[in-house]
Amino acid sequence: MSGKVCKLKRICRVLATMLPVFLLAACGYTDEEKQQMAQYEAQGQTNAINYIQDKYGIEATVLEVVCEKLDSGPVPDFSPAPTGDVCVTLQQGQREFKVIIAGDEVTKEGIDNYQLADIEDALEQKIYEITGLPSEELFVCFGEYQTMKDNKNGMIATCFDGDNLAEILDGQSPAVVVSYINQDVTGIDMEAVTEQTGIEDYLFVDYDSKAHYDTIESPYYNIAGSPVDFGIDNNLLYVNGYRIVDSAEDVYISCGKTVIDDIVLITEHADEYVSITKTTLDDAAEWNGHGFINAKQIFDAYTLNTDSDKVYIYVPKDKLGELGTAENAQTVLVKQYQYEDETEHKNIITEPTDDGKYIGGIIYMDDYTELKFSVFTDLGNTDK
Repeated sequence: MSGKVCKLKRICRVLATMLPVFLLAACGYTDEEKQQMAQYEAQGQTNAINYIQDKYGIEATVLEVVCEKLDSGPVPDFSPAPTGDVCVTLQQGQREFKVIIAGDEVTKEGIDNYQLADIEDALEQKIYEITGLPSEELFVCFGEYQTMKDNKNGMIATCFDGDNLAEILDGQSPAVVVSYINQDVTGIDMEAVTEQTGIEDYLFVDYDSKAHYDTIESPYYNIAGSPVDFGIDNNLLYVNGYRIVDSAEDVYISCGKTVIDDIVLITEHADEYVSITKTTLDDAAEWNGHGFINAKQIFDAYTLNTDSDKVYIYVPKDKLGELGTAENAQTVLVKQYQYEDETEHKNIITEPTDDGKYIGGIIYMDDYTELKFSVFTDLGNTDK
């Protein structure tokens, strides 16, 4: 009996080993499907060239042609079915842009974002005429894909002639991010802006210097969703304040900054109290199992006192020593607090600033008491 059991276990192990191979084989395209997609790409490339020539009267160089695929949904699909459309990346002069057009038929009807920069410039000029505030940069998210991902923002069929900006943006549910340098965005007349642009969703961000703004990698991060997320949050120490406007609210967040021991503490409103004092934490081993294997404290511990609901904390990386700045170092802000008479130990989602000088995270106060924080790294299986 035991021999049969052992044999069965061996068979199971072999099947488990071979399963990924079977899955990969099942996920590949057949030769017929590959041939069909090649035909889509060839026809789509021709269609895109003719479409651009017919719409703008220009000749462009094709850089890439990719078949559009059906969205596989929450379950990954390694061979999603082609839709019949293709995405063609082209270049004309210094301008690179995309065209999405059918590849399963001959057509000159498609969508493209060749004029995205022109539309952004026109909208930026219009907002300047209304507000009188010179902006550093403007991003507008619109078009059939309504996303900044994959450089498909601004995909439309309409041609911008310089006078039909409102027509182009109408019905597109556009969202706009405008970046300023030391400009008071609280005084912007939103009624006039909305009336004259037809756009309701804006994020105005006031940065404290051009030098700091130039370090921001994605000032338009998540433009089509929640306007403030990591991308802006992890660089708030360089922001004077930001204003979120949509059909439901108009809120200005003044980033009140306090610097203690080179740590930058930010509350959402300048009049909110925040302070820190040096303290000690429980032994680092208490954090093991809470996102660490072998936790080590590499920074002073502080008690956080505030009347704000949340505090953004930025710790300079040059204060973290060799373990905190080493390549591949897993450096994380941690918090220790009292909750319902119990001591809790947790790490905090931590992101570096885009200039690499700080690590930052958010501490939500909730109903915590005696809240402390520090910075840990994970030594893993080493004994440093």
